[in-house]
Amino acid sequence: METESSPTEPFPLGNRVIHANIQSIEPEGDDGSPDNSQGVLSDEQKNARNASSEMQLWWDEAIAKNMELPDYYRNVSVLIIKWDDELDELKTGPEVIELDALFRNSFHYNTRIVELNVAKKPQHQLNRHISTFVEDCDGENNLMIVYYTGHGVYREHERYLELTASTKLSVKRGLNIAAQANWDKAEEALRDENVDGDVLTILDTCFSSNLTKSGREDTRTYELLSACGLDGTTARPGENSFTRALIDSMKELLVEFPDRSFTTFHLNQRIILHPNRRDTPSLLWDRLRHHERHIRLCPLKPESDQTRKRRPPPGGYLTLRFAIRDEKLNSEQIQLLTRHLSEAFNNKAMIGVRSIDWMGIKPARVRHFRRAALALQACQQWKKMVKRRRLQRMQQHPTPESDQTFLGPNRKRTQDEMSFEPADERESKRDKHSHHPRVQCPMISPLTPPS
Repeated sequence: METESSPTEPFPLGNRVIHANIQSIEPEGDDGSPDNSQGVLSDEQKNARNASSEMQLWWDEAIAKNMELPDYYRNVSVLIIKWDDELDELKTGPEVIELDALFRNSFHYNTRIVELNVAKKPQHQLNRHISTFVEDCDGENNLMIVYYTGHGVYREHERYLELTASTKLSVKRGLNIAAQANWDKAEEALRDENVDGDVLTILDTCFSSNLTKSGREDTRTYELLSACGLDGTTARPGENSFTRALIDSMKELLVEFPDRSFTTFHLNQRIILHPNRRDTPSLLWDRLRHHERHIRLCPLKPESDQTRKRRPPPGGYLTLRFAIRDEKLNSEQIQLLTRHLSEAFNNKAMIGVRSIDWMGIKPARVRHFRRAALALQACQQWKKMVKRRRLQRMQQHPTPESDQTFLGPNRKRTQDEMSFEPADERESKRDKHSHHPRVQCPMISPLTPPS
């Protein structure tokens, strides 16, 4: 049973580890309402994001083929952060070693494991490790993955995520140095505007949902994969842990996508479907959220097999918007579009297009007046269709000519029919069809007295 926790006493859960995800606190949607893109998704939203992820894969593969570009990152580096074994209450070592081996041997990524201790301030160590990692591994068309496992607590008043090695905050080791560090300060190196590469952060800790999202415009992708929802809890290292599901899911996707890359959206969906994680779903957050691109993961090919062109970095980004007929595109449509765009712009010295990236697709907004106009147009088309079918039936089965002139006693005639018929003819027809003969009454003048 879970007990209530407060900011001053965040770890009353004993053998449970609290994890969380990153959620934007400040920004709102375009219409002024709170943005729910990172909250609980409906089935319709999940299907839309799944379709968007598939379209991105089709686009990236097609544009890379037509423009002779690599359809994967040039370099991928992984930084795994944990606490020193003497401080680590969760004993995360075995899972960290297995995750490091998976990244290094199966994906061929460059990996490094760093441990925080209390020989010096952990904050300075964390800042130095991340800054050095960015300095060594950043670059155009590069991906940097930062993974942390351990305890954490969100400081509500100061509004920052604190990483800590022990649930017993009163215990300090070393020269009165607490085993804790501010993640927000260290993360600034990853969110800096001078960083060129994409970033995937995997935080297996508490209250990471409460981080504030950057509002700065950016063209790169920065995503975070979180072990559970806002203020949620998750199992410690073992068969039910998030890291266990992460390792199993990546192994499954490697088999399912042997010659293709998969996105972080696919990875997160696979973790959610893990049999030991269905009661604690993981969440994928976009830390910048200026487009709908997902990070793609696949094993790197040996350098000798990389048929890629060394192109200079871009000097600017041109944003266009295509108004298309459909809400989404299929693989054949994307193949056609990428082929013609590549033929039009690739290897043109005057423009110098480096790449054409998929930034997302959104359904067009239908205004209320537009909806009313569409409804009226639909009604008119329906009426025309009914009238056309009625005429077709009359031509196939014509009625006797007398039916158009004969009107039964119970049928009403239109005003037009009566206006073009003389009065004496109307009276004779009325007498003919009446059951009672018409009686001629003498005309009596009001001035003549009765006889």
